[in-house]
Amino acid sequence: MDSLLGITFPIVNPIAVFLTVLLIILLAPMLMRRLHIPHIVGMIVAGLLLGPYALNILPFDRSIDVFGQVGLYYIMFLAGLEIDIRDLRKNLGRSLVFGLITFSLPALLGLASSLWLMHFSLMSAVLLMSVFASHTLVSFPIISRYGLANRSAVNIAVGGTVVAVTLAMFLLAGVDCHFQDNASSERWLGMVLKLAATLGIIFYVLPRLCRWFLNRYADGVLRFVMVLAMAFLGALLTEIAGFQGILGAFFVGLALNTQIPKLSSLMNRVSFVGNALFFPYFLISVGMMINLRSFVQSWEGIMVAVVMTTVVLAGKWMAAKCSQWLFKMRASEGSLLFGLTSGRAAVTLAVVTVGYHIIVGYQDDGTPVRLLSESVLNGSVIMILISCLVSPVVTERAARRMMLEKDEKEVDRQDAAHILIPVANPKIIEYLVQTAAFCRNPQDELYALSVVEDDTGADRKQCSNLLNMSAQYAASMEADFHQIMRFDSDVTAGIKQAVREYAISDVILYMSHFATSADSPFSNRLHRLIGQVHTNLYIFRFKSRPASWRSVVLFLPEKSEYEHGFGSLIKRCSLLCRNLGCPLILYGHPATLQHVRRLKTRHYPDLTVEYNDWHNWQNIPMLVDNLSADSLLMFVLSRRDGVSYDASLENMPTMIASTFPDRTVAFVFPEQRLYTQNMTTYSGPIELKTKKKSI
Repeated sequence: MDSLLGITFPIVNPIAVFLTVLLIILLAPMLMRRLHIPHIVGMIVAGLLLGPYALNILPFDRSIDVFGQVGLYYIMFLAGLEIDIRDLRKNLGRSLVFGLITFSLPALLGLASSLWLMHFSLMSAVLLMSVFASHTLVSFPIISRYGLANRSAVNIAVGGTVVAVTLAMFLLAGVDCHFQDNASSERWLGMVLKLAATLGIIFYVLPRLCRWFLNRYADGVLRFVMVLAMAFLGALLTEIAGFQGILGAFFVGLALNTQIPKLSSLMNRVSFVGNALFFPYFLISVGMMINLRSFVQSWEGIMVAVVMTTVVLAGKWMAAKCSQWLFKMRASEGSLLFGLTSGRAAVTLAVVTVGYHIIVGYQDDGTPVRLLSESVLNGSVIMILISCLVSPVVTERAARRMMLEKDEKEVDRQDAAHILIPVANPKIIEYLVQTAAFCRNPQDELYALSVVEDDTGADRKQCSNLLNMSAQYAASMEADFHQIMRFDSDVTAGIKQAVREYAISDVILYMSHFATSADSPFSNRLHRLIGQVHTNLYIFRFKSRPASWRSVVLFLPEKSEYEHGFGSLIKRCSLLCRNLGCPLILYGHPATLQHVRRLKTRHYPDLTVEYNDWHNWQNIPMLVDNLSADSLLMFVLSRRDGVSYDASLENMPTMIASTFPDRTVAFVFPEQRLYTQNMTTYSGPIELKTKKKSI
C-alpha cells in the first residue's frame, strides 16, 4: 500500500505512529466490549492487521520493539507488586508443586510430539521442551482490573510461572552450552554465581534503597521514576546473568512488595501507567510479529503450528486440572490457572530465536542446517497468536465467575461504616487521607470535614482549599471523599455535629490540631471532644508516612474487650495491617488477647498476629524502646465512664509524647454506648453476643 489521501504507508512520522497506537488503545477496547471479547484480544488483532505482514500501516520499528519489551517487563513487575506476599508464603509449597506440574506435563508432551509427530532431532526436541513448558502472564492485566491479584489461585499461578520459566531458562542454557566451544561447566558456574549476586542485590539492596528514598523524597514523580528504574535495573542484571529479564522484573516486584502498599498513590500511578500505555504496546507488538504469509506458504508450517498449539494448550489444561484436583480448588480457580498459564510471548520467541540461530551443519549447497527450522519459527508465532487469544478469553470468564462466588477470605458483610477526618493542617492532610484509606473496607464511606470557626474569623476559601487537597490525595489512591464544610463556634462543636448528621462511626484526628503545648498533647478542646463524642476516636501524631509502617503495635488494657467499639477497633487495625502488608503485634491481658484470637479466627484468618501477655503498664517506656522505629504504636484508652477505664493511664498520652517525641503514635478511644444498668454485670464481651442493630 503506497499512499492513501496523501499519506504514505508504512507510517514513518513518529508523531503519526504514536497517534495510531493511541487510537488503537482507545478504540480496540470499545469495539471488543461490544463484541463481548476481552480487550486484550483486540490489541493483538489490531497489531496483526496494521502490522508489516498485513496492511503494513504501522512499521515494526525500534520504538515498537522497545515499548513492547518494556510492556512485558512491566507486566511481570506489576505481578510481583500486586501479589499477596502473606498468601504467597502460605501457598509456597503449592506454587512449587504447580510450577513443576505446569512445566513437566507440557514438556513431556512436547518432547513426545517433537520426536514422533514432527520427527525432529533429539536436541531440537529438548529445546522445544522449554517452549512448551514456559508461559507468559499475558492476561494478568485482566486479573488486576478485576481486583483478584490477592486470590490464592492467582498467587499459585504467579509462583508457578516463576518456577516454570526458571526451569525453561535452565533448559535453554543447557542446550546453548552444548553447542558452545567453551566448557559447559564453566559456563554453568558463571551463570549460577551471577544469578546469586543478582538475587542478593534485588532482595537485599533494592528494598533498603527504596525505603530510604521514599522516606526522604515526597515528590510523586520522583518516587515513580525511582521504582521504575529499580524494576529495569533488576531486569538488566538478570539478563547479564544469562537469564530472561522478565524474571528480574518479577523478583524486583516481590522485593518491593512490602515497600509499596496496595492502596497507596504510588501503587496507583504504577498500575495506571502500565494499563494505559505499556501493556497495550506489548500486546500490539505481539500481533505485529505474526507473519501469516509465511505460515500459509507450506504445509509443514501449518502442521508444525497445529501440533505445537494443540500440545501447548492441552498440556497447560491438563496441568491446571491436575492441580485443581490435587489442591481441591473450585472449577473457576482451575480455569483461572489454565487461563493465566496458557499465554505465550517473549520467552517462547527467545527460545525459538536461540534455536534458529544455532547452526548444527551445512547442506551440500552451503545452506545452513539450523537446530530449529523456519517452519518452527513461523509455527511458534502462530502458537503465540492463538494462545494469546485463548488466554484472555478463559481468564476473563474465570474472573467473572470468581467475582460472583464468595472468596475464601471474605468475611460476613456488615453495614458500611462512615469514617471522618477533620482537616486543618495542609502538611498532615496526606497522612490523614492515607490512614483513612488503609483502614477502610471498599464499601465504607469517607468524609473530610473543615470547620470555619466563628470566633477566629477563619477564611472560608482556606477551608475550601483544605477540602480540595484532601480530595486530590484521595483521588491519587482511588478513594472518594465526601467534602463537608461547617460553620460553628469551634472545631470540637463542628466535629460533634458532623458525627451526628452523617452517622460517623470512626473519627481520625491529628493530635497537634488540638494541642496547645508540647507538654499537653491533649488540650481542653480535645478532652471535651473525647467526652462528648462517643464514636471511635483515633488520635494520631505522625512522625513518618503511613506507607512506611512495617508493623502495627496495639496496647490493650484489661477489660477493653467489653467496650462497645472493641470489635470495630480490631477490624480497623486488621484492615490497616492487611493493606500495609505488615503484622499486628498485640500487648494486653490474657483474657483480652483470647478474645482477639476468637475474632481473628472468625474474621481475619490470614492476618499475621503476634500475641504478648502484658500486665505492667508502668514499664511501657522500656518496651517501646525495644520496638522497631518504623512501627505504629497504638494505645487503647477509655473514657472516664468506660468499663475498661484505668485512672493510672490518664497520663499515658503526656508520658508517651514527652518520652518518645520522634515515634509515630496513636491514642484510640473505642466507641461507647451509655447504659442505664451497671456495665460490670455483663458476663462476657459484648462482641461475642448476638449482634443487634443499634436503635
